[in-house]
Amino acid sequence: MQNKNTLEIGDTGDNVHSLQIRLSNLGFLINSFEVTKKEFGPDTQEKLKDFQKFRGLKTSGILDETTKAVLLEAAFKLGNRQLYLQSPMLKGDDVFELQTQLGKLGFDVGRIDGIFGPHTVNALIDFQKNFGLIEDGIAGHETVRNLQNIKHRETSGTQISKIKEIENLRIQSSELKSRHLVVGHFGNSATLANATARMLRQKGAKVIDLNNPDEDIQAKTANGFEAEMYIGLHIENDSYCTISYFKTKNSQSEGGFRLATQCSKAITKIMDVKPSTTGMQLPILRATKMPAVLCALGPPGEVVEKTNEIAAGLTEAISNWFKDPLEFAE
Repeated sequence: MQNKNTLEIGDTGDNVHSLQIRLSNLGFLINSFEVTKKEFGPDTQEKLKDFQKFRGLKTSGILDETTKAVLLEAAFKLGNRQLYLQSPMLKGDDVFELQTQLGKLGFDVGRIDGIFGPHTVNALIDFQKNFGLIEDGIAGHETVRNLQNIKHRETSGTQISKIKEIENLRIQSSELKSRHLVVGHFGNSATLANATARMLRQKGAKVIDLNNPDEDIQAKTANGFEAEMYIGLHIENDSYCTISYFKTKNSQSEGGFRLATQCSKAITKIMDVKPSTTGMQLPILRATKMPAVLCALGPPGEVVEKTNEIAAGLTEAISNWFKDPLEFAE
């Protein structure tokens, strides 16, 4: 029986056809035979994987809730709808475009994450103020028209959000003591997460450990705690290790990149498989407001056997990151 919340190879019907049309409209063209039959075949799976890889998601080839949401977001172009602050916050490619254009004009939107939040509102109001527009924080027709008319004024330099993040990292305290940290896991790595949290507390950090399969809930909790760092842990059944941080086509989390590099360096000394460091747009990395990494570790047997070593290595990596958060410059 088909799970209504996911679509995968072998499924058929109108929902599959809708997926195929959305992928095709985004440039991921699917074999016409599969589209005509509304069949989730090998080509549909391959094109879905291509989309997932392009958007920094897990390349599972399965249409899950996360991929479905990003597919919907990808359809929005700046000017298609009004953008304004609401709850839940608006997400989409139009928000990415708005943030990118404002940032290139020198307005501080914070992280370029495709989420229309308070930083984006403030930057938009600053833009409206500077160009004699109604200062309502709404990206409506008039504001978007003015923004697109002055695209030629965009600077070719570094986004102000990147400059600001690097400066914040430069001036932060190098001590681990009393820092607000979050260790998250997703049901299968509780022992490793608890060990890591315990070792961080022994170094004086204030740590909460989160176990919730919903990445958005973990992100909201970490943001509410005003955490200065998030590390997520997940044990994979495969024999590989991946340390992920937030990255899009236009920007990345500078703190997340350097924290991921420190964690990768630590894991390399412990695990038989050398981890890869990858920029992604997974919900937990996108929605957290602090530098965040997600460690997917495998194989399970080795992770369980080396739990204390891994926890100690990650603790040391986090400590080293606080001591010198700008050590690994690109």
